[in-house]
Amino acid sequence: VAVCPEQVATQASVRLTSVAIPAQEMGRRAVELTVTKLAGGAPEEQVTLLAPELTVRSSSGRAPGAP
Repeated sequence: VAVCPEQVATQASVRLTSVAIPAQEMGRRAVELTVTKLAGGAPEEQVTLLAPELTVRSSSGRAPGAP
């Protein structure tokens, strides 16, 4: 299992099960918080949790002999 962009997970010799980090959304929120702070405002939230996305591919599955 890899934490990586989709392109990396699908280009490996075995299609990797991956967890994609929402980098674009993280960047957008970081810019919003920075602009608010530079304008003299206080951000409403100090911690924001963004859900990662798990995509199961060929590199994971049932163990051999598992029911």
